[in-house]
Amino acid sequence: MKRITPLLLLIICMALPGYVQAQTAQIIGTVIDSTSKSPVVGAYVAVTKTAPDAKPEYVTTDVNGKFAITVNQESYRVKVSYLSYNDSERTIDVVGNIQDAGTFLLTEAVSTLKEVKVVGAVTPMEQKGDTTQFNAAAFKTNPDATTEDLIQKMPGITVTNGTVTAHGETVNRVLVDGKPFFGEDAALTLKSLPAEIVDKIEVFDKLSDQAQFTGFDDGSGQKTINIVTKSNRKVGQFGKVFAGYGLDNRYQAGGNVSFFNKNQRISVIGLTNNINQQNFSSQDLLGVSGNSGGGGNRGGGGSGGAAGNFLVGQQSGLTGTNSFGLNYANKFGEKVEVTGSYFFNRTSNNNFQTTNEDYYGRQLYKETNNSGSTNINHRLNFRVEYAMDKKNMLIFTPRLSFQNNQSATLKNGLTNLGDGTPLNSTDIDRSSANDGYNFTNDLLFRHSFDKKGRTLSFNFNTQINDKNGTGNLYSKNQYFTNLEMPGDTIDQRSYTSSNAVVLGGNFVYTEPISSTGQLQFNYGLTVSNSNSDKETYNNTLLDANAYTQLDTLLSNSFDNRYTTNRAGLSYRYRKNNWSANLGMDFQNTGLYSEQLSPVMGKVDQSFTNFLPNAMITYRSKEGTQFRTFFRSSTNQPFISQLQNVVDNSNPLSLTAGNPNLKQEYRSNLNMRYSIAGANRPFSLNAMIFLTQTNNAIVNSTFIAPELTTLSNGIVLEQGAKLTAPINVDGSWNARALLTYGKPVSKIKMNVNLTSGFNYVRSPGMINNIANYSNTYAYSHGLVLSSNVSENLDFTASYSGNYNVVRNSIQPNLNNNYYTSSISARVNWIFGKGFVVSSDVNNQSYRGLGAGFNQNFTLWNASVGKKFLKNNAGELKLTVFDILKQNNSIARNVTETFVQDVTSQVLTQYAMLTFTYTLRNFGKAPANNNSERRREFDGMGGGRTGGGGQGSF
Repeated sequence: MKRITPLLLLIICMALPGYVQAQTAQIIGTVIDSTSKSPVVGAYVAVTKTAPDAKPEYVTTDVNGKFAITVNQESYRVKVSYLSYNDSERTIDVVGNIQDAGTFLLTEAVSTLKEVKVVGAVTPMEQKGDTTQFNAAAFKTNPDATTEDLIQKMPGITVTNGTVTAHGETVNRVLVDGKPFFGEDAALTLKSLPAEIVDKIEVFDKLSDQAQFTGFDDGSGQKTINIVTKSNRKVGQFGKVFAGYGLDNRYQAGGNVSFFNKNQRISVIGLTNNINQQNFSSQDLLGVSGNSGGGGNRGGGGSGGAAGNFLVGQQSGLTGTNSFGLNYANKFGEKVEVTGSYFFNRTSNNNFQTTNEDYYGRQLYKETNNSGSTNINHRLNFRVEYAMDKKNMLIFTPRLSFQNNQSATLKNGLTNLGDGTPLNSTDIDRSSANDGYNFTNDLLFRHSFDKKGRTLSFNFNTQINDKNGTGNLYSKNQYFTNLEMPGDTIDQRSYTSSNAVVLGGNFVYTEPISSTGQLQFNYGLTVSNSNSDKETYNNTLLDANAYTQLDTLLSNSFDNRYTTNRAGLSYRYRKNNWSANLGMDFQNTGLYSEQLSPVMGKVDQSFTNFLPNAMITYRSKEGTQFRTFFRSSTNQPFISQLQNVVDNSNPLSLTAGNPNLKQEYRSNLNMRYSIAGANRPFSLNAMIFLTQTNNAIVNSTFIAPELTTLSNGIVLEQGAKLTAPINVDGSWNARALLTYGKPVSKIKMNVNLTSGFNYVRSPGMINNIANYSNTYAYSHGLVLSSNVSENLDFTASYSGNYNVVRNSIQPNLNNNYYTSSISARVNWIFGKGFVVSSDVNNQSYRGLGAGFNQNFTLWNASVGKKFLKNNAGELKLTVFDILKQNNSIARNVTETFVQDVTSQVLTQYAMLTFTYTLRNFGKAPANNNSERRREFDGMGGGRTGGGGQGSF
């Protein structure tokens, strides 16, 4: 509490003017569409004194197209602007307490393809409130470029291995005209939409639906990109289909086709290949969404579940993919908007890996792993927005997924002491089959009262998941230091089942207390019940399928229940360019765990926490922003971490749960300073992120110094390990990042620079001795992308990471290592439709373990010819890995070991591919503002982006 006292005093001082203002007044007004006469929601209103060099103050219009701003009694220029409209401006003399500026009629800014009027260079980007807006026309791309190709040219935006980063933060959601597309997944949307339909790219922090309505940030916001499509591309059909075949039976086929008809939008995607092209979600991997039992966001008050974003980056090994997806969006009348998607995915992966693990000098573990897996997933997403009237809205968001996974692994492991003396080895043959489903649902009701700023909202969420599996384990183990029993054989079959039901709800009430101040009251209740059972049977007859003997040491039945009550009070201040929030939540969590077999046991714990939060934001007219944000939260352990059952899938490295785990308490401090604007065509972002965790859930590893029998009866041979989670204080994560982006017109290129520092302090335990692994990482990067012409597109980039690892155990094993990546890509269209493409990537690793320091270059190239009407067809010959150097290396540093891994990769092949591009656009629809993104008259403002300045 002492830490937030200065901030509390600052907020109080800022709030006082709301009660003692003198000689002030309000300018009010209304903004409507000149054609449809409907209100324009989220229009930007700039109010500037008529005095020389005066700076404007900004607000946005609410759901009724109205705005209000507090000013002094002077003369002002009021300017209204909005996307696709001409600006409207007038001068107002404020003489009373309330000055009505009247109605602003906005006319659509219409452009045609037959007549082009050049009035000057297109502004690359603008800052509007908290939204950075990029104009697509300022960036040149190839005619068949995707939206992903387009955004990589924009200052501050990069794409690396399918991960999109904007202003140094990972983009988790991509919307199309403010609406979800294939479940809001980022990478697929960017790859599916052609660049030519894009008018604007908006980058902002999207709040949750409830926080967006109230204007109080609840900590669940996500970095978001919204793709604003051109008005003359809202009706038509577009997409592409392709098919290719090559050497070594390599193949690919697929496509995406979209049918746009104003509000009705249908998109279909399909993909089949065996060249590691993947487009699956984290929900498509069984087990990711199955760890239910408390969530973790905002102290377990969320519905939990895995993120739904597609992961298009490379998966290690060789992967074959078959997938199909359908997306639908429509608006029915003026009250109902619907979006939904279905996605099917089947992947088969084969991989060979070599792993080295160094347990900080105590011993070394080497492993080879030959694995194969098949994963099948069905996923459905749905969202319905029902505007009952101007004051009431319902938002219904269900999600459902089904998964099936089968895998088989052959593994060889060897453990040596630090001096090279062999301790033990294992040969493992393991297989498993799992299936399950996950269902989540959110129902949000929002009500806006007649009094501006008074709102009430209720949110109800549900999560249900179930998973069942069967596993077989056969291993032959050797113990080189045990003369009495130099080896043994394990032949087992296990049956697992887990399920969870999470029910939660909360209500939020906001009340204005002055023209600049607002209070929020919130209360939430979450109840989570989960169960996990595991039964392991030994084969009692050699060479027979007689799994009848229950192994009680490896079997367990476990129930877990969380009950979380949370209540809070927050104050919000907003005036001109300043805004601030200050709040405190009280949370009580009950954690009850019960082991039902093989022995009975109960753990009943209660946690009481005060969770403060605070935020200060400043936005200037020139596009300068400063934001400081502090929030505390709790994270509950998963049932898999609590269940006290031993997993012997690797007999030399056992794992178990810990029913006595406590919840984590986490404090986050984020600071961000950014500059962007039309009068300064560059983007500068400086960010600092600090996270400190008490009762952090980390690993405790016991390495048997000799033959050891544990208290639960488990026998560990010398060198064998048992790892279980524990709670430890002292976990820190600090990150500083600086990004700079600028179009350089003289050389017709866009420049993106990044520089960062990351510090991670990871506590752990090895044989009851605390180890603190400290990692210092220095990163830097440069991206140069062309803006020359539509026929020549090239990009060059460099990134480097220097890592310093220091640990408290065995300081002589401290390590420094460096990784770097240099890449270049070019796509040139010349002559009568000839196309030459090439991309080169050099990877360098220094300071890793023996055999892992490598330098290799991956070079791919293609040559093609466009033909048919409008060059709709293309025939292309591609050669992958021309130099035959492709490789995959990864280093992982944990609190208990340092791990180096090499994986199987796709090797050289050649492929001939035919692609057909569909472009058929109809007449641009007449502008109707009712089709635009809308928002209620909450204090949060009027744009679905979630960050408008609001009319308050």
